[in-house]
Order: sequence, then C-alpha cells, then structure tokens
Amino acid sequence: MQTYTHEAYIHAVREIAAARIPESERAPLFEIKLVYGSGRLGTRGTTYFGCWKNGHPTDAHPFVEVCAFGEESPVQVAGTTIHELAHVLAGPSAGHGADWHAACARLGLCKVQAAGTNYVPECFDADVWQAIQALPVPADGRPTGSSNLSGAPVGLPLQLKLRPCGAGIGTRGGKSHGIGSGSRLRKFACDCGVIARVARDDFRAVCTLCNSAFHPSAAQSRKAAS
Repeated sequence: MQTYTHEAYIHAVREIAAARIPESERAPLFEIKLVYGSGRLGTRGTTYFGCWKNGHPTDAHPFVEVCAFGEESPVQVAGTTIHELAHVLAGPSAGHGADWHAACARLGLCKVQAAGTNYVPECFDADVWQAIQALPVPADGRPTGSSNLSGAPVGLPLQLKLRPCGAGIGTRGGKSHGIGSGSRLRKFACDCGVIARVARDDFRAVCTLCNSAFHPSAAQSRKAAS
C-alpha cells in the first residue's frame, strides 16, 4: 500500500480550503508552487511572492513552503497550510492585517494569530475540520531535528531576510572575496527598518512586523535612476 505523504496531505488541505470560496477565485491558490520542505528551524511556513513561473513568460506566482522543521502535529501542518494560502489570497500588501484575517476566515481558519498560533480543532470552521480530520495522517516520517524537539521557537511569520544564493557572489567586480568578487544583491527596506538583500530588481514582499511593503533603499533608487 502506498504511503500517504506530507505532500499529499498539504495538497489535500488546499483542496478543502479552496472549496469554500467561489470557483472563479480559486485559480491563484492552484497556480502557486506548494511544497513541504525543510524550512529554517523555528519557521512553520514561508510565502515568497512572484518567485515561481509556471511556463508563462510574463507571469510569476507565489512559492509556498510548509516547513518540516517547524512541524508539531498534523493539525499544525494543516493550520499553517491555510495560513500561507490566506497570504496568497489576500495579496502581498496585506501582511497580517485585516485582509489577511478575512482571507483566513474565508478559507475556514479562525482564531488565528500572525505568529505562534496553537493550532487545535477549534481553530477551524466545523466543516473544514471535519474534512481535515477525515484525511489520512502522513506516514512518511518526520525530521528528527524538528523545532519542537530542539527547543527552538516555533510559529514565526513570513521570513523577513532572504539568504542570497551563491549565484549572487563573484559577479560584480569587488575585492572582498578576491578579484571579481562582490555581490549584485539589491537592498530593500520596510518602514520599520528591516533590510532584505535579494538577487532581483523587483522584490514584492511585506514585513510582518510593520505590515509595510519592502521598497528599494535610497541608494538603490539613486543607482537605478543614474
């Protein structure tokens, strides 16, 4: 008999949540790349807006990761999945504000906080919880270093600082790592001062501390205008 995986579980939860909204509004929830990945310790889920292309040259969709190293239970995994889907439904400018809470409610998630929600059956509308409860429990294992076992904090909101990949180093001509090194990462900041450096000119993300969008730094804006 085939093992029921975490990947199958979060995709089934997406089907359950999406069924609550009109069919004409469901497309964004199925255009995303929804994965069960490792994640950073202490992170339950991460949404990257505009970071996944589905074969359409001009369209970039969200990449959504439900994080194994933040897993506590199947109930929490289901809650985190809907939490992240609500970000997609509400849009990148919503943060954890009223529009995001409204999106959660539409998808059947209630009594939810921006971070640290203790996911229990009462966090879901009755019909959604009944459908989730009927799903098989994932039987493909779990990471031995998950955050609830290691004592690391859980329930952090959207990742604020994106770590650069190796392709961003050694391409500009600086000398900090030898001739030809340096970073082409663009610097963005939110209204409360959180800084993100990313390897792209267009960075659509929202700080979950101040609910403001990240914008190019003054220096970056001057450089773009020159």
